[in-house]
Order: sequence, then C-alpha cells, then structure tokens
Amino acid sequence: MRLGRQAKTPFPDRYNGWRVIRTHGRVFGIPPTADEVRLLAEERLFDHPAVKCAATLPAMQALIDAHDPAEDTPEAVARRDGYDVVRFRGAYHAIPHGSGPVDLDFPADRSAAGVVSAASLGGVDEKYKAIAAGRPVEFAGWLPVYVGSGNCGAHPQFGHTQSPPAGYRFTRSGVTPSTKFGLLTRMIALAGPRPLRLWFTLCSIVRFPFAFVRPRKGVTLAARWRVLVAAVTMFLLLVRKGCRPLAAARFIVSRHLQSQLLVGGKHDLVFLTSMPYTFGQNPWVIEVEDPTTLFYPLIQNGHTCDMDVRERPVYGIVKTLLEADHCRAILTHMKSSARLISALFDSETIRKKVVYAPLGVRLPARFQPHDEEPADAPIDLLFINSWCQVAENFFVRGGLDVLEAFAQIRQKYPNVRLTLRTSLPDIADHYHRVLADGWVRVIDRFLTPEEMAELHARSHIFLLPAARVHIVSLLQAMSYGLAVVGSDGWGMEEYLEDGRNGLVVRGRHGVASWADEEAGVLRENYETMYTADPVVVAGIVEAVSRLVEDRELRRRLGRTARADVETTYNLGNWNRGMKAAFDLALGATDPRAAVAPVESGNRLGSLVR
Repeated sequence: MRLGRQAKTPFPDRYNGWRVIRTHGRVFGIPPTADEVRLLAEERLFDHPAVKCAATLPAMQALIDAHDPAEDTPEAVARRDGYDVVRFRGAYHAIPHGSGPVDLDFPADRSAAGVVSAASLGGVDEKYKAIAAGRPVEFAGWLPVYVGSGNCGAHPQFGHTQSPPAGYRFTRSGVTPSTKFGLLTRMIALAGPRPLRLWFTLCSIVRFPFAFVRPRKGVTLAARWRVLVAAVTMFLLLVRKGCRPLAAARFIVSRHLQSQLLVGGKHDLVFLTSMPYTFGQNPWVIEVEDPTTLFYPLIQNGHTCDMDVRERPVYGIVKTLLEADHCRAILTHMKSSARLISALFDSETIRKKVVYAPLGVRLPARFQPHDEEPADAPIDLLFINSWCQVAENFFVRGGLDVLEAFAQIRQKYPNVRLTLRTSLPDIADHYHRVLADGWVRVIDRFLTPEEMAELHARSHIFLLPAARVHIVSLLQAMSYGLAVVGSDGWGMEEYLEDGRNGLVVRGRHGVASWADEEAGVLRENYETMYTADPVVVAGIVEAVSRLVEDRELRRRLGRTARADVETTYNLGNWNRGMKAAFDLALGATDPRAAVAPVESGNRLGSLVR
C-alpha cells in the first residue's frame, strides 16, 4: 500500500474559551479566568488548581464541557470588621478590606494581600484575629534577587512564615516579578558561564544609575529616595571602614537594585532569608543555616575547604554590614553556625545579635508505623534530591553512594526496593545498569504535597548520606516515622543521634564538610561527592542491613524520631526562638539579659553570647 502526502491533524489552540496545550505527553486546559501569561511564565501549568489535565484532546474537551464555572469563582460567606471571608476550592479565605483584586490561586498573591486561609469559617476567624493584632514583619523572600539564588526565599525551610510567632505577622509588599531574558542574553548564555557572568556584570553596572528613574509599578518616589540614600550611605560606610571602593561597589551591585526598590518602603522590620540582600534602608533580621551564605554570591558553598575567608575583600564588607545598626539579629537553627559566626567575625557587636533555636516542622497525621509484615514483604528505601530539584544536587546528597550500596543490598535482600525522587544528572553506564538490574523507581516529575506525603508514609528507610545537613528533608523524614540513615557531614548530628533516632554513617566529616572552629569557617569540598566513597558505601550497606533484618530497630528509631519532632523540633518551639530574635531586633529584649549558649539540641531559644 503506497502512502503519500496526508493532511496534518490540527490541534486547537482554544476550546470554548480555554487555552489548550499539549506537552509532556498530556493535554492541559487553562480556564479563561486564570492569568494565562503569568501561569506559563511561572511554570505553574502542572500544579495550578484551576488547570485541568487529560490524556487526550477528546478527554480534555469532555472535562471542559462538564466544568462548572462556579468552581473558579470565590463565594462570599461572611463579612467581618476589616475583612471579608470567601469560600474557594474547599478552603476559607479572609481578605482584608482595601487589598484590591487577589488571585487566590497564587499563594504569593494571598501573602502579599495579607489573606489568611483556614479549613473552616471559625478557623479563619480565629487565625485572622490572632495574626492581625501582630506587629508587621516584611518577609523579603519574594524579592526577585532570591529567585536567582536557588529561589531560597520559597524554600520549605521558610514555610514557617505561614504560622508567625505570637505578637507578629508576616507581610509581603509585592509579588515576585517574572524574569524574562532577551534574545541577546540567551545567545551569550550559550557561550558559557564566563561570558554570561561578564555580560550580567556589565548590564548591572549600566542599569544601576538608570533604575532610580525608570518607571516601576509599586515603587514610589519616596522609596527611590530612601534606597538611593541607603546605597550611598552603605558605600561610604564600607570605604570608611577600610573596604576597597571597587569591592564595595561590586557588593552593592550584587544586592540587586530592583529588589531593593521593591522593598524600599518604610518597614519596622524586614526578614531576610539566608543572604543579606539589603542596602540597610530598613532594620532587618536574617535567618541562616550556615555562615557561608552571608557572603553569597562572592563566596559559595562547596568551595571553602582551603579558603582563607578573612583575606577576601568581601569579609570586611559583610562584617561591617552585620555590625551596622540596621542589622538587628542573626537567627540560626544550627548551634554550630552560632559558634562559627561568633568566631569568624570576632566581634562582640555581632555576637550579641546571634540567636539560636532548633528548626521545627509540622507533624503529619499519617506516618510509617513499621507494623508486623511477612518476612518477604517489600521494604522501601527513599532518597530525595533537594527541594529545587537541581540534577547536580543528586551528587551532593550522596546519590552515587546510594546506588553503589543498593547494588550490594539488592543481592542480599531481594525484597528491598529503592525510590529516587530526583532528576538524574549525567552518570556513568555502571549506574544505569544498577538502575536497570535492581528494583529502582525514579520519580523526576513534580509531586503535589499530597503525593510527597504518600511517598514518605509508604517508605520505611530514608537515605541521606549527604555532604552536610539538609534540615527540612531530615526533619520531614523524622516526622513521618522513617528510620533515617544519615551521614556524619556537618550539622547532621545536631538533630540525628546515632542509635537513638537514626543511624549515622561515617566518612563525610573532614572530607566533604566540617566546622573549622578556630577560623570560624564551614569547610566544604563538594568535589569529593562526584565519585562514590567506599567507606560511605560500606556504612550504608551495614546500616540498611541492620534495619532490614531488625524490624523492631526500624520501629524504635522511627518512633523516637517522630517523637522528637512532636516534642522538640516543632513549630511552637521554633516560633519561640523566632520571637526572641524579633523581640531583640525591635528592642523588646534587653541584650544583657541573654542566657548562655545551649549545649543540647533539646533545649530552646537561647541567645548566643
């Protein structure tokens, strides 16, 4: 049978007013009520609640035909003094009067407008009254400068901002603008990182003076003046303190002027995440996990093993920044960081600003009970990449060691299965054979919070042989009652106690990461993570073998870990520590009344002196 030219089967762009898109093997439908441009720009196609998904075009058309437009319209249910309550997609939302139109499908928009959400009308009333009375703290994690810094402002580590400490409430004065790169920038990016870095540097220098007069939505003339004065004041202060003028200028440019203008209004206190992106136009508090991020992007994690940080020009700049009056407190959930920061800067002024409190997470209702099962029942191992799902972080989390160890474990225990929640980087054929030979499942797609909860609750053993602590991943696994196998990398053993609430594999300390207490530097060498470490691999095999053969050990470790989250590493304790930092920042705490540093991870909220 001879076949020639045939007509191309058309795929419609629209159907009944809906935008129809075929991608990733599925068909997606965007309703006319959604902000289509923003939804696609922010890559929300896969998780936006208004978007429908189907296997075929006819199936999508059937979904659209059956759709009730009322589902996309908030229903007014109550009016209160100062706010209105609406019911939308199964939840209740309190919208303050005067906030203007709010897209309730975007969490950032809800936060920016001060919307409070709960599962019931009574719950939203109670929550709103408690929060509305609090003193406002501007959460700066929404600023565009954080998008280019691993998007750390949106990291689950800062999910606690949805439940502020007593007497405070978090505000967002804007929404993260979408980042669009021009054709020239994309072409230069193809030339490699060095030309791209030079291009961005040149653009920053040229744009900086014009940004103060360029029209920008939401930026007032008063904000422009405040930011200009703050930038000039910071530059003069740095030079007066002995910093090199060129280095000072480079540091100021790295704070991202657009972001500073967006948060240029007057705020009692600004809460920064991980990196001190500020000119000091407002008093600020910063939350950090380690001291290295204070120097970002001029010094970055993973490259400090042989670095003399104090000899770098940025050292004096950051020290001056932290000693300045507008820096009010430095909050950390790592005792080691509290000590390192104090030693690194050797400044009594900075040391008085450091506040330590162990981080907390929510305790899920569903968890892994490790109940009695048949001897040949599957035992599921779980390995999760970082929240941002950068494929290269597979190495830093110990992914190669996990695959090497699983190849041996699979030979001993055929009922053991491995799930990798990660995008895979380029790895050798040897590892692809491990993936093919053993029972290994790779999940590299987006997972909803419900799917992530299901994945945790159905797993038995959590593997985290990482170069260093990854605090949210660790605490979440503990909260679900998993038996955690971690490493002795920096910070891990502040939360994971070998034989009590998990098992610790040796081999990372002094190789991939360690605290240099004398210099005050977190030493990290991530290059060692790009090949499997025989010591770590052997440790994983031994630890997992113990847990496979001893169900009672799995159960005891998992229950102890979950109990630790319930009693110690919870949001209540963390909020008391955060409240201590905010009180200190706003003068509600007398610095001379601070207690001594804590020596146990089970004690809370001391100011480090």
